[in-house]
Amino acid sequence: MSDDNSENRPKPVDYEELFPGRFLKAVMFKGKQVTLTITDVDREKLPQDKGPDKDRGILSFKESKGLQLVLNRTNGICMKEMFGRDLKNWIGKRVTFSPEKDRFGRETVDAIRIVGSPDLPESMDVEVRLPRRKPKTRRLEVTGDKKQEPTKTAPDDDERAAIQQEAG
Repeated sequence: MSDDNSENRPKPVDYEELFPGRFLKAVMFKGKQVTLTITDVDREKLPQDKGPDKDRGILSFKESKGLQLVLNRTNGICMKEMFGRDLKNWIGKRVTFSPEKDRFGRETVDAIRIVGSPDLPESMDVEVRLPRRKPKTRRLEVTGDKKQEPTKTAPDDDERAAIQQEAG
């Protein structure tokens, strides 16, 4: 038995699409860079795979139809280097994300990483130092058109329908 909405939903093509939620996932970017405009920065206690709930940074975006991004340490460091420590300065900034493979413990996982921003004055190198890991340098680029809103925003019409359905 299917619900009345099933005809309007795109068929899932990736395992992660079988488990919708309120947060953006790397698979939603379909292998492409996506530029989003920050509308809010907050903190929330979220359940962890192991251990007690943990306070995590949460970013909200104009183009994501309510889907948010849990800010991990790597992306948090990149955001701070691009836009400063004062979170109110992040609101209205555009950030370009890309799906990447990364190590999480012993596993290789799909991750969402910051590649830069149209709002950067120039490209920059950022050193990311995480506990028990070698420091990594990430190159953050000036992305898209600095004078106009980016032409490709997340998600496109088909992706928007899938994301809207996932959001409930």
